[in-house]
This record gives sequence, C-alpha cells and structure tokens, in this order.
Amino acid sequence: MKVAVEGQNSAAGSRIWLRLFWLSAVLTVAVAASLAPHLRDSTELVRMRNALLLQSEPAVYDWTPANVPVGFAVETAKPLPLYSDIVARDHLKIDGDDWATALAIGRHLLPDGRRRSGAIQANLSDTYTRITQQGEGYCGDYADSFTGFATAAGLFSRPWAFSFDGFGGHGHIFNEIWDSQRARWVMIDVFNNFYPTDASGEPLSAMAFRAALEAGADDLRLVPVDPLASPGFREEARALDYYRRGLPEWYMWWGNNVFEYDQASLVQLLGGVHRALEQLGGVMSGVHPGIRILATEQNAVQRDEMQMLRGRLWAVSVLGALCCLFFVVWLIRRRARSASDIQ
Repeated sequence: MKVAVEGQNSAAGSRIWLRLFWLSAVLTVAVAASLAPHLRDSTELVRMRNALLLQSEPAVYDWTPANVPVGFAVETAKPLPLYSDIVARDHLKIDGDDWATALAIGRHLLPDGRRRSGAIQANLSDTYTRITQQGEGYCGDYADSFTGFATAAGLFSRPWAFSFDGFGGHGHIFNEIWDSQRARWVMIDVFNNFYPTDASGEPLSAMAFRAALEAGADDLRLVPVDPLASPGFREEARALDYYRRGLPEWYMWWGNNVFEYDQASLVQLLGGVHRALEQLGGVMSGVHPGIRILATEQNAVQRDEMQMLRGRLWAVSVLGALCCLFFVVWLIRRRARSASDIQ
C-alpha cells in the first residue's frame, strides 16, 4: 500500500513538473514571438543587441581618466603586438602632444585612395589590415581600430555614438580623446575624416560640438584629419546636417577595452562562426561594454521603448532557462519512477 501511495505521489509530482514545462514553453514562445519584428534586418538585430547592453544609468561625460565612473570598462589587456609595433615603427606617438598623436593615428588609418563602405566585423588585426590595405571598413571598424592605437600610444579614448532610428543600427560612432595638454576632451571622427573646431580653430569636445549644433552656431568648422584622404562628406553643410539629425539619440559605449574584448577566449571561439555569436560571447564573458544613453527630453520615448525591449529579451532568457530546468527535472523524475516500477 505504501509503495502504491509513493508511486501515486511520484506520478503527481511528475505531472506538475510537466505542466510547469509546458507553461514556461508557451510563455517563452509568446514573448519570443513579440520579438519577431526585430529579426527582419540587421538594424533591428543591432537594436536588440543595444537593448541587451543598455544600462539604466544615463551617460555622463564630465569626468576625466583620473576619475573614471564606476562600471566604465577601462582597457586592462596588453595591446596587440601589431598595434604597438606600428605605433613605434611609424612614430605615431608624439611625445608631449596628445592631440598631435591622435591626428597622426587618424592619418595612418585613412587610405589615400577611394574607400569602400561596409562593416568589416572582424578581429582588430584583420580590421586594421582591411582598413589600410583594402580601403574597407565602416565607422565602428575605424572607431575600434583608433581606440586600439590610441591605447597603444598612451592616450585615453572613449567612444560616442548616435542613431536615427530609436537606438537601432542606423547611426554613427566616433571617438574622443583626453588631451592632457589642454586638460579636456577633444573629438575626432576618423571615418568621416574631420574634427570640429570653433572660429578660432580650436578643436572642440564632443559635447561642445553638440551644444554648438543645438544652438545653431554658424562659426563651426570641420577640419580634415588628413587633407589627402577622401572626405566622409563632400560638403561641410551635409556633415553638419548629418550630425544635427542625430542629436536626439546620442549615447556612449561604456568602455574602451577593445583589446580585452578581442582577446577573450569565448569571443575568439565564436567570432569564426558569426558576428552575432561573437558579441554574445563578449556579453557572456563580461567584456562587452555596455551602453548609456545621453538622456534628454527628446529621447524619453525611445528610452522607454528600449527598456521594454530589454525587459522582453531578459524575459525570454529567464523563461527559456526555466523551461529547460522544468523539462530536465520532469525527465529525471520520470526515469526514476520507471526504474522504481521495474524493481
């Protein structure tokens, strides 16, 4: 009798776990289905990635390398020998002049001939080679490579970005370096081959440039990083308009650890399979920088939408994990009961 009761209890327990499995499976599918519109193209996939990396804290910019905010992923890995060797070989580091060093790095990355657009999406070594030898690369490739050379040359660089589509994949990324001699940040957009200055020719920080654009200043100047290289925009007015259109959706990549990311084992392992898996490997390894939005009234709706998307992504992850757990427990109990019946 006791054995029969125990068997009934075991069967009832198994049914509970099976029901939990089906419930979590249905919920997982339902939430995953709500993400289907974000799977239609690469810009939407970028939006999902950005939502996953989004941090709740807003971007702050009034800090220096001497007081880096908590959580900013500062580079700790040793620079790749390729980058260090090129800095030494081509004398890219100008002692006592951080801005001259940044410009030397920018000129080094800008090919003299015609450039071809399109993301490279490769490791730092291949990215550098394809930028300089084949004229390939998109803004993210230039920004990462510039950050690597800046670090190898002893500069502190941080990446800014903006989007036109609610923090999705349609946007731009550029760099800002800490100029020790000026004791302030200075912006450089290597991909578009310019840096902004005021009427006197003094280079501007990213936020000073942004403020001038918002104010409609007419004394901004865009100076070529390399006058011999192709410009990102043939007309200065078009470049300014491009940046103006992106003003509502500025954000900062919360880290400059390009070498740490590049050398992470899981990143290298998955990088040969697919770019999306590589980035997932970076997230799982804890080396992928997060994203912090420059919060303004103009992007309140977009921020809320990104937070909701982030919530759905985490819901799918948690529900999927629970679904697997419930199934495994049900399977173990089922096999245990079958073994007991045989005995």
